[in-house]
Amino acid sequence: MWGWKSVERFIDNVPYETAKKYIVDEFQFFEKKVNESYSIFQRSGTQLTIHGKNFPLELAFAKKDHGIFLQLRYDFFMFFDTGDLSRFADEIIERLTAERTVQT
Repeated sequence: MWGWKSVERFIDNVPYETAKKYIVDEFQFFEKKVNESYSIFQRSGTQLTIHGKNFPLELAFAKKDHGIFLQLRYDFFMFFDTGDLSRFADEIIERLTAERTVQT
């Protein structure tokens, strides 16, 4: 992961496999590295944009006892962030938890 700025979140009570599938299907990430306890995803983007979620991103999931640890970073060096990364992480969590609610 190249970007110095990262956002970390914990997603409670979301099945790991469901979250992985949703990230690939809904947010156009692809799996870069898969392990039993964690997965790393990447999403291509452009370095010429005013919206942070359009930059190349790297997302890591790690299994926890009752949920998932999520880390989202820019996939290239960034000098600063205007809060877009945090808002996108919150959007991912919001949509994942909404998807979980629909499935139950």
